[in-house]
Amino acid sequence: MTARNILQAGRIGASYFRSAVFYGLTGILFSGFGLVQLKWLGLQAVFFLMIGLFLLYAAIMNFLEGGKFK
Repeated sequence: MTARNILQAGRIGASYFRSAVFYGLTGILFSGFGLVQLKWLGLQAVFFLMIGLFLLYAAIMNFLEGGKFK
């Protein structure tokens, strides 16, 4: 039973890490697009930037939460 719990904790930690990587990459893309297009899109670019920053925050939180399962 203990071995099964340890194995499951490792899988959960890996899942959090994969989510953190996905959110991080997506957040970088959204933030970069928002910054590049700020001159031409105005308020829409700010919206993209805000989404990107939120995704980067989610990536950090997932990474920290996944560290608890190691």
